[in-house]
Amino acid sequence: MNANTNQNLNPGCAAAASIVGAFIGLALGLLLPYFLCDINPDINAGWFRGIWHGGNLPGNFILSFFDDRLLRAPLHTTAYTIFWWFSTVVSIIVWIIMCINIVAIFRKNLSGN
Repeated sequence: MNANTNQNLNPGCAAAASIVGAFIGLALGLLLPYFLCDINPDINAGWFRGIWHGGNLPGNFILSFFDDRLLRAPLHTTAYTIFWWFSTVVSIIVWIIMCINIVAIFRKNLSGN
């Protein structure tokens, strides 16, 4: 049996699998903040919440158009701010790369290559 199973896939199936995987990633990027990242304004947030809130910022930003969701805890420590900024930058870069890959997959499929 061949060690690289991707060589045996039909190119159409591989592209469809890539598109499905990308949309699953985007869906998880919206579902995780919706269910697990509701920011409580009454709690003094520490560094761990800074990582969690910053990492889920792109999803929370999109969801904030539909409800009164907070993007950052109003009561927080200095460590929260540092880790919030760090994880925000990383998560935005990941979302940009994911969106670029989705566009590249669609362009490749539309061109027929």
